[in-house]
Amino acid sequence: MRLRWLFPFVPAVFVTLTPAVADAQPRPASVPDKRAMALEHAHQGLDAYREGRFEEAYGHFREAQALFPAPTLLVHMARCQRRLGKVVEAKALYEEVLAEPLPKDAPPPFVEAHHDAERELAEMEAKLAAEKKATERPAPAPSKGSIVPGVITLGVGAVGLGVGAVTGALSMAKVSDVRSRCPDDHCLSAYRAEADEARTLGHVSTAAFVVGGVAAAAGVVLLVLRPGGTTGASTGAVKDLRVSVGIGRADIQFHY
Repeated sequence: MRLRWLFPFVPAVFVTLTPAVADAQPRPASVPDKRAMALEHAHQGLDAYREGRFEEAYGHFREAQALFPAPTLLVHMARCQRRLGKVVEAKALYEEVLAEPLPKDAPPPFVEAHHDAERELAEMEAKLAAEKKATERPAPAPSKGSIVPGVITLGVGAVGLGVGAVTGALSMAKVSDVRSRCPDDHCLSAYRAEADEARTLGHVSTAAFVVGGVAAAAGVVLLVLRPGGTTGASTGAVKDLRVSVGIGRADIQFHY
């Protein structure tokens, strides 16, 4: 019964070792001894494999393979290595089976061993590829830079425009007041200081409008382009940004 259970796995080893009845030449005395030793190692290897002792089973199959090489034994050695997590060694054993061409009159167990090696190697490689794909992190999508520089620049522009508007209004009010006291645009020297103040406010207003306009334009560009982006999600990103811009002021609140 034990020998019949062994046949589905390594029968070709023993079939090819059975001497022909018509063979007139006796085999060397060492051949039956090796055959018996190989058979015993194969039995012990199958028992150990069935009981989950894969390291021990591999050792017995290897000893049997050394005595009488057979693809059936190589396949079982590969299976032991797979169970032990040694995929590189298992792959090499499967490839060793497939690298040896089978003759046309090869015993059925040898042919089956070839098919098993081909199928199990493909399964193992597919599993390894799936595990590698599962562990690989997808490349993070590129992200634009922060909107903070654009908002700050835009806020500076708003402040500049606000200052320009306020100082312009003050300048115009001063000019109007001085003119009301200067008939036909002829003013007394007493009003010179007020006229100079109105002129200064006008210059400040013009400069503030220029600076504010440039800053506002730069802020819009920065908001659109958002330079300085990274390939991954940045830490400390602004989750909530509240901006309040008015004439002569710009309030910005950041929430992380």
